[in-house]
Amino acid sequence: MLKAAIATPDGKQLWDDHFGQAPFYLICEFDGKQWIKGEMRENPLAVEGKHAHPDEIRQILPDCAIFAARDMGKKSRRILEESGVMTFLREVGTVEEIISLLPSSEALPI
Repeated sequence: MLKAAIATPDGKQLWDDHFGQAPFYLICEFDGKQWIKGEMRENPLAVEGKHAHPDEIRQILPDCAIFAARDMGKKSRRILEESGVMTFLREVGTVEEIISLLPSSEALPI
């Protein structure tokens, strides 16, 4: 099943900073018709000021094909996309807004 990880501080708002610094990731699954909210996964790397390496984040989110956030470093984004993870960056405020914008599985290059 296709999964997306959304960077969030609380499961409601989109995280304001880089994806790797988010305290939590809301995991959503695409059921073939729509995105369904699932578990909240804590980010043990969310230490103030620490920029997690993409490989470290992939260890926390190995089952997710999409990483959604407001911001992500260019180098991290390139590394993730080269490894098959779609980065989905949007200037929105809420988790609900970004879920409504996530692509369907048919729209993905994976």
